[in-house]
Amino acid sequence: MSAPTSPAPTRTAGKLYQHPRFLRVWASQSAGAVADQILPVAFALYAVHRGAGAGTIAVILAGRAVALVVCLLAGGILADRVSRPRILFTADVLRAAVVLGALLTLDRLPLAALGIVTALSGAAEALSRPAMRSLIPALLPSGLLERGNALVAAVQRSATLAGALAGAAIVAAVGIHAALGLAAVLFGTGALAVLGVRDATAARARTSVLADAAAGIDTVRRRPWVLAVMGAVAVQLFAGTAPTLTLLPLVAAERLGGELAYGVVLGALAAGALPAIAVASRWRPRHPGAVSMLALTSYAALPASLAFALPLPVTALCFAAGGFAVELYFIYWLSALQREIPAEVLGKTLALDQLSAFALLPVGYALTGPAVAALGARPTLVVAAVLTAVASAAALLVPGVSAFRDPVQPAARDSPTTA
Repeated sequence: MSAPTSPAPTRTAGKLYQHPRFLRVWASQSAGAVADQILPVAFALYAVHRGAGAGTIAVILAGRAVALVVCLLAGGILADRVSRPRILFTADVLRAAVVLGALLTLDRLPLAALGIVTALSGAAEALSRPAMRSLIPALLPSGLLERGNALVAAVQRSATLAGALAGAAIVAAVGIHAALGLAAVLFGTGALAVLGVRDATAARARTSVLADAAAGIDTVRRRPWVLAVMGAVAVQLFAGTAPTLTLLPLVAAERLGGELAYGVVLGALAAGALPAIAVASRWRPRHPGAVSMLALTSYAALPASLAFALPLPVTALCFAAGGFAVELYFIYWLSALQREIPAEVLGKTLALDQLSAFALLPVGYALTGPAVAALGARPTLVVAAVLTAVASAAALLVPGVSAFRDPVQPAARDSPTTA
């Protein structure tokens, strides 16, 4: 078995600003993250101005999600075969070209074709995600992984808000052409920022693509603790996130105060992640897996708060707690994978992690409607809360989950010898 990507954490890892290659990659991905959020908002508002219905808007927004699911594993395989900085550069150039093409032909494109634009952009994003996350341990010492991942998470959370606000404000004040122009500039800036960055783990095995995919699957299969956590998170998104986000606007309209309350609750979910980023960047628990999975059980508070008619401030607080738990888990989990998984299969493993998490999410959305019709909204949310809590807690029964690493095997006893 290959050695893990980096040694155990040390106390003398230095500061993030002492690692300029990481900062350049971080700046590159920060610019792209904002642009990624501008596109769906700008296209959705443009479709509304053109008189589109909910079906057309759904097609436009679904393009990115579908592309992520379809292309993530390919991105993981590519990240373990090709220079990762080169992948990041190419992905940003492709997204810039796609957005510029949409900008130049927007007046002649049918609205449904914008779904193809978001799908192409999402495919490039899917190729870059595993490369970015598997590149971090090559740019930082092991002792700085949590801080580096926290910084990346912080900009991702901030980009969600900044990109959405920028897209809406620019479309409203100037028009969609300006919003698309800004997105193209940001993607181009991201590509330039990563030029010249070298990957110290650039040596790649020249095996077939199918063999690469099989190696990634085998890496996960041989680590039951990784499988257990992936399964728990998949259940959480399928049974918890999908019904909660589907029913939240309806519950907000009925008894929380309408559209403003809907925005407040979603904002609380994002805001709750920010203190978790600060905590995870500083705190090194002895059992990060136990801390993470027990924290994830609190995600059950999201569907429960909607099921039991809690007032708006309490509901927002529950959603903030859920955002805190998810971000805390994610930083510890990602850092653990970067330490424990061999470098030559890290990209594929990270891609499988994301793929397993999001693959069932569309199924959860599809089944929420029939479940509400058969059981009612409150029972559906109660079941969602129970499944979410049980899945996260049950994962701790698997050896290795509490530490987020392969369990230490007891040394074999010496057998008696004869003269």
